[in-house]
Amino acid sequence: MENQGLVRQVRMFFNAIALQAMLSAASLLVGIILIRRTSDLQYGYYILISNAVLLLTTLQNAYIQPSLVIKLTSADATRDTRTELVGNLYHLQRMLVPIFAIIAIISTFALWSIDAIDTTDLIVVTTGCIAIVACLYREFFRMVLLAYRRPQDVLRSDTLFAALLIGGAFAATHSATPAAAAVSALALAAIVSGFFHSRSLKRHEAWQQGAKPKPVFLKEIAAFGLWSTAGAGIHWAFTQGYNYLVAAQLSVASIAALSATRLMIMPVNLLSTGIGSMMFPTVSTWMQQHSRQTVLRRLALFAAGLAAVASCYLAFMWMLRNWIFDHILHKQFTDRDPLLMLWSAICLLMVVRDQLVYVLAASGRFRILSTLTLISALFALLCSFIAMRQLGEIGALLGVLLGELFNVVGIIVLSPRDARNTPPVISS
Repeated sequence: MENQGLVRQVRMFFNAIALQAMLSAASLLVGIILIRRTSDLQYGYYILISNAVLLLTTLQNAYIQPSLVIKLTSADATRDTRTELVGNLYHLQRMLVPIFAIIAIISTFALWSIDAIDTTDLIVVTTGCIAIVACLYREFFRMVLLAYRRPQDVLRSDTLFAALLIGGAFAATHSATPAAAAVSALALAAIVSGFFHSRSLKRHEAWQQGAKPKPVFLKEIAAFGLWSTAGAGIHWAFTQGYNYLVAAQLSVASIAALSATRLMIMPVNLLSTGIGSMMFPTVSTWMQQHSRQTVLRRLALFAAGLAAVASCYLAFMWMLRNWIFDHILHKQFTDRDPLLMLWSAICLLMVVRDQLVYVLAASGRFRILSTLTLISALFALLCSFIAMRQLGEIGALLGVLLGELFNVVGIIVLSPRDARNTPPVISS
């Protein structure tokens, strides 16, 4: 019986790794296509919109996932409890997301009508709002399936998503506005993939149709979700916010150098993220079966192993960097090598942080995590702002590196103390 559980665990992680490897390859190919076949300005626009999509999907997951995972993995959770929970959350999402999207689009048209933004900005932002709604729809069902620890179902639908996105990105390069066309392709891919995610969930355990959130339910979600969401938003600010700082202080086109060099390390980052999508429910389960000291040791060993694998990849990539930029990206940047070295250091810190953070998260320590992330973000953005004045794009990454280092050190210091705390329990 124990061997069967181990086999299921290994298969689950294999599917999660395969899933993220596929998404990593798709993101890499889309980036290469747009870098090779569009201007730095159009690529910069796409990066800004895709980062906004990332922010909103991250906030949605951060608000919902803690309560969702804890309740779905609870030993006393019944089928009715689970299906009502998912139905409540889906109703809440369908009610709120379209309202905010409509407000954003109306505001964009208002800015365009007074010439605060040009027509290109109007088109890109409007298509970006549509893409955000589509991606939130897809990500909701994707998140629920992963909370059920069913990455094999997610893999099938995400394969279709990747194919549509890559094909759409290539077609977008023939458009007069490649950035807006690529974002439209992202929206289409998300809608189709989300539809198949929802069908997979219905086959496994359909949610209760028409379930409306009760005040007590919303209060329970908010108790965990608000701090988790604040932490996720703040963390995005110093891992992705530098792009908007660069666009405001330098130019939108300047984002191309940062994003093109980041593509080189993207496979490692997305692999870590893919494994992380399964780590929260897994760590929540571990903490019901083992002491928190044992769970912390497991995560530390896991982080060390991933960092070793990442180091091998980064060394290999460094040796091939000239060939990659000459023959694959068809672009050269003045500060290419310093940017690559900074991204590699940031990558290793992120790999370690992505794993260690789950001891605090699974213990419900979202307030301390949010506080730590806020301090790290302010420190990172301040350093980026100051350094950018002297070093340009290099300065932006220097701030990100210092922020990540501060964050990882904080998690390491806090985790042993939290290992003596009692994990949270959310009432049904």
